[in-house]
Amino acid sequence: MMAMKRQSLRRTLLAATATAAMLAMAGQALADDGASLADELGQAVTQGTPSIQVRPRYEVVQQQNKAEAQAATVQTLVGYSTKPLDGFGATVQFIDVSVLNSTGNYNVPAWYAQSSHTALAGNHPRYANIADPAGDNVNQAFLSYEGYNTRLAAGRQIIQLDDERFVGNVGFRQNMQTFDAVSVVNKSLPDIKVFGAYLWGLKDIENQEVSQNSYLTEANWTKFKALQVDAFGYWYGNESDQTYAYLPGAAGCYITTTPGACNSATLGGRLHGSFDLPAAVKLAYVGELAHQGSYDGGSGAIDADYSHGGAKVNWHGFGLAGDYMVMGSNNGLYGFQTPLATKHAFNGWAEMFLTTPKEGLRSAYGTATAKVFGVDLLARYYSFRSDYQNKDLGHEWDLSATYPLNQHINGGVQFAKYHASNGGFADTSTGGGTLANTDAMWAFVTVGF
Repeated sequence: MMAMKRQSLRRTLLAATATAAMLAMAGQALADDGASLADELGQAVTQGTPSIQVRPRYEVVQQQNKAEAQAATVQTLVGYSTKPLDGFGATVQFIDVSVLNSTGNYNVPAWYAQSSHTALAGNHPRYANIADPAGDNVNQAFLSYEGYNTRLAAGRQIIQLDDERFVGNVGFRQNMQTFDAVSVVNKSLPDIKVFGAYLWGLKDIENQEVSQNSYLTEANWTKFKALQVDAFGYWYGNESDQTYAYLPGAAGCYITTTPGACNSATLGGRLHGSFDLPAAVKLAYVGELAHQGSYDGGSGAIDADYSHGGAKVNWHGFGLAGDYMVMGSNNGLYGFQTPLATKHAFNGWAEMFLTTPKEGLRSAYGTATAKVFGVDLLARYYSFRSDYQNKDLGHEWDLSATYPLNQHINGGVQFAKYHASNGGFADTSTGGGTLANTDAMWAFVTVGF
């Protein structure tokens, strides 16, 4: 208990120090022109930029051995950013998710609602899962500074790194993920961007506050279009108490001995680039490697590798891509995890593998894209197998059609169909039971200003 209090105090002091430093810098900058301080502050506040986004969505999920789930929800984001003043600014954004139909028509996998955290049933377990509970919160609230090729932000903020395979905001879900953090981006060196952040908390996709002791670092070299290099290190530390040990934001890994059992350190690198070929053909590629070990009380079983290779060709709005991704396993004891990622975007929209099975996951997938009469079309096929013992874990089709009516309004429909195999196993992202045949459909409209 004392250790947790010391950690909480340390995080609070760090956040307060960073915020105080930014305010002191702002005060000094304004003191140099004290005569116009009131006017400049007033203009910074009154001449800022408001924002609003509304996204109604209808989602249906049909899953084997579950009642059909239906969720009609509306996400509303309302925000305001001050006008920059000598590089300093402030942003605040509120989020509300309303449910138009009965919340009893779908199951929110609400780990936190259970008195026994070994039964991850949720609030209406006879229905299929839809992780969009009603609720409201502060989505973002941070101070920022931009100058000297540097951007510094302190407070609740969105962090999206690269393709969000490791760190993202899970923008697909109506309750997005945001981070309580101090972050810095520096571009002082030619063709090099350096990023670093300390996270003392996060707001997860179920609108729950999860304490963190996490560090994010990344460096990007972008001199050549044909060859770009990223190096990264992510130290994930769940500091939640036992009550919140199984929150989605507390990143399960099927090791439940302690709340911090899934804490991990990930080190890796990425090579990627693109080429312009004759006849308006464009080619892009990516290759990634990473290793994951234990960190901050994590289980000794955490020892797994990650690899991903892919290539994509585009021609006049038509695209074809092929990828192979391995979330490795430690001999069936632990599967490589990405606890802070935008997981919905990877390994199938049916979300059968939000948490990597202990046996690991190999996914081979192909993607076709096209733009026809202004409509963006996508079709993707996955074949899933376990990394350990090479079990057949099924396959999935994902289909999408979206249309931007103008710069403020877009909408679309999406569909996912997962077919389970007979070789499935008990541990899945749904919190128990075998892998199940699942169909999911979404229809949405987004209006933003």
